[in-house]
Amino acid sequence: MNPTLRRALFIALLAIVASACSREGLASVEREKLFTLTYGRFENEIDLFGLDGSQGGPDTQLFMKDGMFYVANPGSQKVLQLTSFGDLLSVYYNPDTNPVPSFARPPEGAEDSVQATSGAQGDAAAGGTQSGQGSQDSAAGTATRKAVPYPFSKPALVTVDSTKRLFVVDRVPDDRAEYDNNEQVALRDVVLRFASDGRFVDYLGQEGTGGTPFPPISNVYSTASNELVVVSRTQTGARAFWFDADGNLLYRVPFSFRELPSPYAKGSVSMPSLERIVPDYQARRLYLKIDYYVENIDPETKANAGLSFDRSCVYPLELESGTYGEAIDLPAYEGVDADKLGTMTFRKPYELLGITSTGWAFLITPNEGGYALELMDLRARRIQKRILAVREDELAYNALMLSNDGIISALLATPYEASVVWWRTDSLIGEIRR
Repeated sequence: MNPTLRRALFIALLAIVASACSREGLASVEREKLFTLTYGRFENEIDLFGLDGSQGGPDTQLFMKDGMFYVANPGSQKVLQLTSFGDLLSVYYNPDTNPVPSFARPPEGAEDSVQATSGAQGDAAAGGTQSGQGSQDSAAGTATRKAVPYPFSKPALVTVDSTKRLFVVDRVPDDRAEYDNNEQVALRDVVLRFASDGRFVDYLGQEGTGGTPFPPISNVYSTASNELVVVSRTQTGARAFWFDADGNLLYRVPFSFRELPSPYAKGSVSMPSLERIVPDYQARRLYLKIDYYVENIDPETKANAGLSFDRSCVYPLELESGTYGEAIDLPAYEGVDADKLGTMTFRKPYELLGITSTGWAFLITPNEGGYALELMDLRARRIQKRILAVREDELAYNALMLSNDGIISALLATPYEASVVWWRTDSLIGEIRR
């Protein structure tokens, strides 16, 4: 399709969605397309494998901090750093599965360094201290670009702290993996640490530097104090690991699915589902978002007719005291299903996208035309509702993330290319930086 016509159709679609939302009393947040990424193996391309679902789907993730975007792309075993204009600043890449970046100008002997790094996969990926720093180039008036070879296995998640250190969740080689017999889960995830100049420093495991690999990591976060929080899932619960800025373990907090806090009276029957654990950006505090399901009792037969969603809560957990704060009730999404027999209203839980540094919880769920968004001030209990417009052809794959200052960014993939966009939702909570 002609690009001009495609743009016109997209604008028209946004107008239709905005009009429909207006009739329901909701406004659509303005979306800004920042840049696109093509599919391939060159330094500024990504490999979104499995878009047809044949390989389990892609799992490329996006992270944004201070206007810089980081893309963890397991399909091509690399991590990209780009500006909001799409300019490539750094590429951390596995030299065995990627060509050497075109801007890399290795100094004399660098080829040997790359080969040594590749050959050190067993040691470096599992805790060696091989340097992963690659060549750099600097053009007049532009920031220095880095090409950093490292033998990644599956770089799945990233975060960056205020000192520009990069943390990458990756897997150790199979011969370095361990097994937790109690939890019946493989231990193979570690967090690689790279200095701001691209140097590979070390890796973190459960006990800290060089420790036992984690159970499958679901999320990784950096705080205002440059402390690192790792959240893992097991068969029976979750674990949160809180490290100081030097990588020393401060807290290891296990959560059992059978022993989650409950807002119900003692003796009430309910089924809690731990949806997400997120850290407070400023304090040593965790937030647990839990969805609760209750029994449906048939009024005539008095028989159990199954479970239905009842409510969602956020529980703050103070790490120093080990105590939970008061449960905070979250709103539920209410929608309408229509078919030939009529209409039916329903309720379902939102997904917790994240919590900002000022205590706003961002709740999101797919709906017709994109995503329904609710913002809740956890302190004042104020709520705002909006719509994020996403085209149908962009639903092949999309990864959303919330920055600490309240900006929602997304990687939206079509079968032809991937777009990086953002919604300046920080303006809704008064956090635009002047």
